[in-house]
Amino acid sequence: MKGLLLKDYYLIGSVLWILLAAMAVIGIAMAVLTSAWALVVIATVMLGMVSVSTINMDKASGWYKVSRVMPVARQAVVDSKYLLYLLLSGVGLLLGMVLGMVASLIQGGQSGEEALLYLTISVAMALLAGSVTLPCSFLFSEEKNVLAIFLAYPAAAGIFAGVVVPLGVTPLSGSLVAGISVVLYAVSWVLARRKIAFRDVA
Repeated sequence: MKGLLLKDYYLIGSVLWILLAAMAVIGIAMAVLTSAWALVVIATVMLGMVSVSTINMDKASGWYKVSRVMPVARQAVVDSKYLLYLLLSGVGLLLGMVLGMVASLIQGGQSGEEALLYLTISVAMALLAGSVTLPCSFLFSEEKNVLAIFLAYPAAAGIFAGVVVPLGVTPLSGSLVAGISVVLYAVSWVLARRKIAFRDVA
């Protein structure tokens, strides 16, 4: 598993550091102009999307075909992608929270309730979209996968709003959707291990 994660890091390492630097600069400016916690959602979602791109990179390079003759379990390949998505989304979440705190201090005040709400939005958006985009990336061509990504994130936002708005936009209602997203991500992971892992991806 560690080797698979390192392989993906080498694939996206240079792009990842550039993206982190760009988000740090643009994010603080954007957060000052809007909500101090806006970058939490952006950073979490964007870094999660980077991990999805590694599946298409592996397809293009023919790595999946090579992996069939290597001592690498097929389920471990699927596990590594789901784990990488969680790790990068987590990094984005932490980065967004830190930058949000900095921007909030610049603005002269902090709102714990607002920060918690944006945190739940980030978790829900990332995991709801990831539960769809990861299996689609394994199963479909790059063109269809791009369409799935474009549909998954607006759909995740719609689901979040559809549940939270009727209940009231509060951290509690946001936590409810975040909890649902965790369950759906886990279900997607289990199904991918059982079904996708033993299919010819490339």
